Amino acid sequence: MNIVKFAYYDEFRCSGPDCTDSCCKYWRIDISKSEYLDYKKMKCSDALKKAVDGAFKRKKDPTDFVYAEMRLKEDGSCFMLGGDSLCMLQKELGENALSLTCRVFPRLHMKVGKDTVTQSCSATCCRVTEILMEHPEGLRITEEEYDGKDYYINKDLFTLPRLAPDSKETAYYWIVLNTQIDVLQNRRFTVPERMLILGYFCQKAEEYIKNDEITKIASLSEMLLDQELCRKIVNSLTPTQSDKRIADSSVKILYKMSRTAQNSPSAFVSQSFGRIMGRLAVTAFSLGNNEPDIGFNAREYIKLTETFGKIMEERPYIIENLLVNLVFSQNIKDGVWYNYFALAVFYNTLKLCVPVFLKEEYTDKELASALTFAVKMVLNTNLAKSNVLVDSILRNKSTLPYAVFLIC
Repeated sequence: MNIVKFAYYDEFRCSGPDCTDSCCKYWRIDISKSEYLDYKKMKCSDALKKAVDGAFKRKKDPTDFVYAEMRLKEDGSCFMLGGDSLCMLQKELGENALSLTCRVFPRLHMKVGKDTVTQSCSATCCRVTEILMEHPEGLRITEEEYDGKDYYINKDLFTLPRLAPDSKETAYYWIVLNTQIDVLQNRRFTVPERMLILGYFCQKAEEYIKNDEITKIASLSEMLLDQELCRKIVNSLTPTQSDKRIADSSVKILYKMSRTAQNSPSAFVSQSFGRIMGRLAVTAFSLGNNEPDIGFNAREYIKLTETFGKIMEERPYIIENLLVNLVFSQNIKDGVWYNYFALAVFYNTLKLCVPVFLKEEYTDKELASALTFAVKMVLNTNLAKSNVLVDSILRNKSTLPYAVFLIC
């Protein structure tokens, strides 16, 4: 068994009470039937028993694996979060008493083929984002033989969808993933330029896959080692449209996300989008059967993009690391091009939302929190891959030039 992981993976340690954005807030998680029954019959103090009794409710259509969900208090916190910002359950009974999700988070594990496991961490955890910010040299991937000591691997428990040995995607998984990371870490180009090159690769790779010509993906990957060719790709994709049209497309995507987020059970997500829509003064005018016409404060849009631009100018490796980290955990079964478009939506969210959560002067810790908030807005609700959102866009505007609007 081989383990392929980011070198930072072993650095992660929960910040506990020092965390600026607890994962025990604004996040409803599901638990299995066995976990639910164990909680109901466990021996514990009266205070913990009271917290546990109010913490769960059964699903309307429960299964053995998804049987109940954790409820939240009015302030969005877990019933078992104590006044010291620590989990009462873990303090009293230890880590093994936690649900699988709570034990694993923010670690991500995926089984690829017969004998490989990938390991990374989700940037929906503020400490993970801080770690990504601590690696200006870029994220390094390591490969090692499995030592047999990982509880979750031994229990055959994985937090990401498996890629079976006989899956058609297994045949091209590694060449696609390695090329995506190589492109995103190519510092001869700016981060937006790398996203354009990546879009070119993903669109062509998707064509080869659909035409059953996957052997051509390796040749395509090798072509992108030619820096002059990459420059030509960037120049051919640089938008010639006005800044206003680019802004219109960018805000329209964000507006669609905010509409989708209204159905989110997370108060954090809906409130955050409300804050951003308010900052941009977004208005929507119905045009009959067509998409609504979106109005917004253009000056505020420019201010937000200028703030993000400053981050990109001073420390572009931060956004690079966030993108590389996300690519590593994407489900290739969703489609190479589909994943790319979701990545472009993710980038657009960072571009417009991170500045909203920042003061004019901010510390690194505050920047990490702002980045984490934006990541959570997309990933905790799967908005970047929402069928309602992305499918509606890809159905009519599946071209790479349209994705460019979200990047530039």
